Amino acid sequence: MPLSFKYRKELFEGKDYFFPKIPAILHNKNFSLEVPALLDSGATGIFIPKEIAQALGLELTKQDFAESWTGKFKVWESRVGIVIGKGSQTFRTELECNVPDKKSESEEVIFGRSFFHFFEITFSEKERKTFLKRIL
Repeated sequence: MPLSFKYRKELFEGKDYFFPKIPAILHNKNFSLEVPALLDSGATGIFIPKEIAQALGLELTKQDFAESWTGKFKVWESRVGIVIGKGSQTFRTELECNVPDKKSESEEVIFGRSFFHFFEITFSEKERKTFLKRIL
């Protein structure tokens, strides 16, 4: 049975929009934080804002560059624990992530294609829901 998440309603440029965000617990050692994570099929990796990475105490290792529609930007590589779902539907893993070096206008946790590898994901605009079916 797939996990099901309602789209999240947010005000953007004075208008209500619905975004495919899922509740996720990010963790590192003995600290965790629940955050909404945007499912972004256009992103190749997982992006964690610098402030959240610092709060989690993530170790920032190798410096690299990433590119978005706004241009190229500096990132630090790290790893983060991720938990989504609940009960028997809980998914837990640790994945590589990128931490942008500077604060951006969009301070969102983004789950890109490296997260998608674990699921068959369906976006239902009509229902305003996202369905994640675990690939075994």
